[in-house]
Amino acid sequence: MSHPEPQIQCSNPHCAASNSLEASVCSECSTPIVRRYLWSSDKAIAPEQKTTLVDDRYLALTEQIFLDTKPKLPPLTPEEVPAEIAVYLQLFAYYPHIPQPHGLLSDKKTWLFDYGTVPTDSTGELTYGADLLPKVKDLWKVATPLQQLNWLWQIAKLWRPLAAKRVVSTLIEPNLIRINGQILQLIYLQPDLEKEIELRDLGNLWSQWAETAHPSIKEVVLQLAVNLETGAIAQANQLAALLDRAISLYCETQQYSYQIYAMSDSGPSRSNNEDAAYPLCSKPEDVVTAQNALAIVCDGVGGHDGGEIASGETSRYLQQKISALSLNQLNPPKISKKLTKYIKGANDIISKRNDSEQRQERQRMGTTLVMTLSAAQQVYLAHVGDSRIYWITANSCHQMTIDDDLASREVRLGYALYRDSLQYPSAGALIQALGMRDSAALHPNLQRFIIDGECVFVLCTDGLSDFDRVEQQWQHKILPILAQKQDIASAVKDLIAFANQHNGHDNVTVALVHCQVQPKPDSSQIKIRWSDLESTLTDATQWSDDSQIDSSLSNLTPTEASSAPTAVGEVTIGEQIGESYGRDKQPKWLKPLILLLLISTTVGLLAYKLLQSQIDPDSGTSPETTELETETETEIETGE
Repeated sequence: MSHPEPQIQCSNPHCAASNSLEASVCSECSTPIVRRYLWSSDKAIAPEQKTTLVDDRYLALTEQIFLDTKPKLPPLTPEEVPAEIAVYLQLFAYYPHIPQPHGLLSDKKTWLFDYGTVPTDSTGELTYGADLLPKVKDLWKVATPLQQLNWLWQIAKLWRPLAAKRVVSTLIEPNLIRINGQILQLIYLQPDLEKEIELRDLGNLWSQWAETAHPSIKEVVLQLAVNLETGAIAQANQLAALLDRAISLYCETQQYSYQIYAMSDSGPSRSNNEDAAYPLCSKPEDVVTAQNALAIVCDGVGGHDGGEIASGETSRYLQQKISALSLNQLNPPKISKKLTKYIKGANDIISKRNDSEQRQERQRMGTTLVMTLSAAQQVYLAHVGDSRIYWITANSCHQMTIDDDLASREVRLGYALYRDSLQYPSAGALIQALGMRDSAALHPNLQRFIIDGECVFVLCTDGLSDFDRVEQQWQHKILPILAQKQDIASAVKDLIAFANQHNGHDNVTVALVHCQVQPKPDSSQIKIRWSDLESTLTDATQWSDDSQIDSSLSNLTPTEASSAPTAVGEVTIGEQIGESYGRDKQPKWLKPLILLLLISTTVGLLAYKLLQSQIDPDSGTSPETTELETETETEIETGE
């Protein structure tokens, strides 16, 4: 009996059509087919099972690579997440560096992992075949100096979070380190089983890479390896600072240019527009071109009075504050701290206005935020809420932000896989937004990346991102920018028109940031010397690790998890947002009050003793009084 040819389900959530594996768009609704390739933790099939369906769903391409032909179906998952999988969830904040567990095969022991978009050719076939993603060691010899430094820098930034979860040995195993666009991705996390992994071990690996490093940076890579092996570089933030300096020196020969265009539309089903953007454009000639460029998109929390005020004031305040910064006079950690300070400042302006106008619960106004700040070769990404940023290169599309919602909270706490958590009631309810509480309860998400080639950042509200519209359309509507077949102004207009037609349930705001990198025409080939970095080796200890400043749910213990944010969404606004973040923190006045009470108690007991002795000098002191006094004095000395 012959079996029917496998088919792939349409990626449009409103369409259930099945299509041939060769189809590029759905035969029913013309939605581009999104192919989700998964990698298994073990060789899950026999060689003769290739090209067959496993579990009537996963098309086996190799013994470890599968194509999900029914992406609408929830995957098989266990009732309790095992410890070896929970670590992936707790590092969710570092996606897309860290793959996400997708689910189990029916044998209930083989896990499938999701890497987002992976390189494919025009027909959807995998570019790198059985490797899924190219290994850094295979690309190293042909990489540019900037790419090599960028990959080392990303490894340095991942060292601390992976060390905290005891999976840092992953970063010294070259076969596990892959490249996807400009992002370093790990194929899986390797537990630190045998010994304590140290930066010295990283030096051993980098000394091998130094042999084939680009001549312009070979001395730097070699000396980094030597100093790691000898312990002269003992902290990951030192290493990152040194690489930051090397990248900065190399980029003096590069010309960075950023084009920004943003538009906002109320959409077909809303009478008013609660979104805001900067720089807000209306004509094609409004495109902003600069070396240091700022883009902001805000979504006033829907359905609540004053959402447009919150989004507008936030956009204006941040633009005013950030535009006044002298970026070339600040190091990256200081810029990160400034951005965090300004985001909290914007939050407090809205929060205080809510308080002064006595807005309660549903009447409180708030806003989400996504923002990019480009400073030469660096780009800072900041977000609060569920608006999103996507990073698009010629062969990759990465969602760079993780929604501040109930579903993501459960993942970060290690309680549930993302696909499972999306099935929860109120899964999309926000756990934080600007303006709901004072800044002590706000935890902005902040990241920094190095741009080593041409790319586009997409900032958008959920009017566009809902139903995976960016993942479906990036190749058709954004890649033409990189191919010089379309300008960003027309691309933004097309995206808004598409969102209104295919989503249409909300306001929609889109900003595109087109990053271009070219060698300066009058610059000679630079060669970086180790002596150019030695002063940084001393100063680097003062740097903070700014690799990821987020709501830190991924680092909570199970005990702390009980005080993590609970969902509030756009219906029960402000009642719970951020409240739980501070639940485990004692108020500043508590300890002084306790101390005052203890002192008062001691003084009272001494007075009582003195009075008793005057009344009955022969009575002495009761054993109970002595015990109580001693206990109280001990408490005062220990501060308990």
